[in-house]
Amino acid sequence: MWCLVSQANSVILEVQVDPKAIGQVCLEKACDCLGISKECDYFGLKYQNAKGEELWLNLRNPIERQTGGGVAPLRFALRVKFWVPPHLLLQEATRHQFYLHSRLELLEGRLKVSDWASVARLVALIAQADTGDYDSLSPPNALYSQCCQIQTAESCESRPQDFLHRIVQQHKEIKAMKTSTAEYWLLKEISNLDTFGQEMFHSKFGYNGVSMIGVGPHGITVYRNHDEETQNIPYTAIQSATTQRRMFHLVYLSLDGEETSLNFKLDSSQSASGLYRAITEKHAFYSCETVRSAVTAQFIRDLKGTIISIFNEDSTLGKKYVFDIRRTCREVYDNARRALYCEAATVSLPEEKEILQKQDCGDCEDPKCKESRECLTRLLDAMLCRICMDRSLDTALFPCGHAVACLDCARRCERCPLCRADIDHCRTIYLPIELTHVDKHNPKLLSESIEPSYGNSSTEEIQKRSLPAESSVVNGDDI
Repeated sequence: MWCLVSQANSVILEVQVDPKAIGQVCLEKACDCLGISKECDYFGLKYQNAKGEELWLNLRNPIERQTGGGVAPLRFALRVKFWVPPHLLLQEATRHQFYLHSRLELLEGRLKVSDWASVARLVALIAQADTGDYDSLSPPNALYSQCCQIQTAESCESRPQDFLHRIVQQHKEIKAMKTSTAEYWLLKEISNLDTFGQEMFHSKFGYNGVSMIGVGPHGITVYRNHDEETQNIPYTAIQSATTQRRMFHLVYLSLDGEETSLNFKLDSSQSASGLYRAITEKHAFYSCETVRSAVTAQFIRDLKGTIISIFNEDSTLGKKYVFDIRRTCREVYDNARRALYCEAATVSLPEEKEILQKQDCGDCEDPKCKESRECLTRLLDAMLCRICMDRSLDTALFPCGHAVACLDCARRCERCPLCRADIDHCRTIYLPIELTHVDKHNPKLLSESIEPSYGNSSTEEIQKRSLPAESSVVNGDDI
């Protein structure tokens, strides 16, 4: 079965899956094509039901059960499901997908900026990322006009008359900025917005004066009619959440500590179930250390499956999982770092005979020699202390587990330079390659620096020393 997966820039990927495959298979194949497989947990697939509503595909359930066995090829949209700040994204391809989705959110008015000065800065960053440096002979006027649709939070504030001039000035100021850098800073800007990472659930009924509910990283936001103030309810204050058909019922503690209830009527029962699912999944992703089994194991059955389960409890017939979240934010970050580390560790070093031969060739211009010298230079840089950039990296910080410094620099640090977590103690680590006392700027000495550090050690000791230090969690303050 063929599935068409569209990105936020309308580019479509063709993915072939088994007709009875679960949604996770389709997502992973699409992420493999884009080079974001290490961080695919941030993404999800959206589809439209018969009523035209956009819903998240449950990745743990078979695709055909959710789409109703529609006409092939099935169409999905690859979108960011869990938004995190850009400094937590480890792959440039992942940041690019975040940029494409955030650009779409800005243009369609789902992300509202605080003032017009911020809008001009965002438009300039989009122009730099899409078209490069400002060219007075052929300015990107069409892009400027399109991006002028970006709205501010204060809708009553009119657009300045010199707004286009402000955009051009901002675009000129960031001349020579790389595309990846412009995308990063745009994501950095929008990560400070109040609506960043919020999934919106609308209601045309305006039940109890509530027009919209946003589910974000820190809690839910209730938007009321008639320009009333919004209400923020943190996850820690929520006591219970239930749905019944189109009704969503929430019980939470107010600022006075009193138990308060909120009833919200949505447009369909699927939207109500989506709101309940979003609150549970986002709370687990952003606030918990790990996803509890009570969340991952929760399922329902249809009528036929319920009858059969009376006779066979282990039957999978009619079984549908409610949630599809597998990892929390901290676990996604750590797993991605570990996978990228292991992937980089598989780079093979030149054999000893090749090194000796290349020592004799001096500073020749042979492409193979250049490639080897550059490879060894990058290896040496990666093994240096990230603070002093002089001594070799030989110390791991705990409890976070990051290895970024030498022993002298680690003793001077109170917090981890990478994740800002408090340092409890340090431990010396033993890497499989000894890189100390090496002049990294002298290419002739590069080959001399690569010598095994374990001598005549046994095989078990070598394997133990070769294992990478396992990192723990990211500091919760960064989320």
